[in-house]
Amino acid sequence: MLDPGSGTDAQADVLLAGGRVAAVGDVPSTPGGQELDARGKVVCPGLIDVHVHLREPGFEHKETIASGTRAAVTGGFTTICAMPNTRPVIDRPDRVRDLLARAEGAACCVLPIGAATIDHQNEELTEFAALKAVGCVAITDDAFPLQRMDQMVEALMRAGGADLPFIAHCELKGLSRDGVVDGSAGEWVAAPTPGTLAESAAVRLWLAAYERAAARAKRPPRLHIAHVSARTTVMALRAAGRVSAETAPHYFSLTSGAVAGFGADAKMNPPLRSAADVSAIRAALAEGLIGIIATDHAPHSVEEKAAGLANAPFGIVGLETALAVAITDLVRPGLVSLREVVAAMTCRPAEMLGLPGGRLVVGAPGDVTVLDPEEEWTVDPSRFRTKGRACPWAGRRLWGRAYAAFVGGDLRMLQGECVSSIS
Repeated sequence: MLDPGSGTDAQADVLLAGGRVAAVGDVPSTPGGQELDARGKVVCPGLIDVHVHLREPGFEHKETIASGTRAAVTGGFTTICAMPNTRPVIDRPDRVRDLLARAEGAACCVLPIGAATIDHQNEELTEFAALKAVGCVAITDDAFPLQRMDQMVEALMRAGGADLPFIAHCELKGLSRDGVVDGSAGEWVAAPTPGTLAESAAVRLWLAAYERAAARAKRPPRLHIAHVSARTTVMALRAAGRVSAETAPHYFSLTSGAVAGFGADAKMNPPLRSAADVSAIRAALAEGLIGIIATDHAPHSVEEKAAGLANAPFGIVGLETALAVAITDLVRPGLVSLREVVAAMTCRPAEMLGLPGGRLVVGAPGDVTVLDPEEEWTVDPSRFRTKGRACPWAGRRLWGRAYAAFVGGDLRMLQGECVSSIS
């Protein structure tokens, strides 16, 4: 049992009853109960992903809540947070209610994140407190980044007043110029190439906005930096403190060279960077400066991704590969311990969002992931549960895989198959 949030790293049994953790330790068999033999495996809190694009409503040809949550539990995730760039945008209370209604009966828990501005127009801010009242766990400008300091300050103050974290997509559009790959790949890719300045300059602007908001607000704001990809951003975060940050597996696993082999299937925003950037992201994870690993799962149809590097949409899938990529490229080389990886995918996301999960203690939600860190497998996107197929690890041999996943005490996945009970 590996539970960084409660400091547990030992042989143990976990008893689930009534949808919660009922006992931990040397637990005797329960008459009439069902048992899952997890000997040789690692039992940890259910994985939490703070950054997922489920596409529904409005873009069901890319993904649905049903397909996305099946992909999530297959990858070991028991809770995922849905980004608001749907059609309509999740920017009003009635739309949050609709999303939650759609997610009833889904394979895992779906938590909505509200949009920062009405209809993603980057003009009028939404009513953050009203969005929280109906179930939003955070506010974000993801995919539609705020550009003005005054608006950033106001957004942080409003989020602080609602006691919600603000998840910032750090990109200055005047610098990124809709580039599709990093500048280090420009010599062989005939496409616009932004450098890392668009991200790191935006981070510095957000950090300055944070200081202004903190000085004025009654309740300190909570700023979270999304999908960190650049070493210059790591430098800015190291100098700042007091904010949380996430990165995605592609930023600690792949360089911009992956675009040569995978084309648009390796096109995401922010783009893949240089080897030096990858090294900086890995170091930041090792020291805890970047505390959270999120997938930024962003599926598109095969036809959309086939439009060519310049015209295809940004985004790749990641729910079914994230754990294995982290184990393969961080844990096995000895760069980051399995304990740290589990923390980055369980207790730290829970703490950032103020969720009751992320730990296996008596009374906690019965969300549990059982993983096998030694299982070897080859990535085959045709076998994914997600509708998306854009995956720059296709054909690669990885180590580590989720063996089982429980949500609210119910078994939802066993050995890669979505199930409803233990047979």
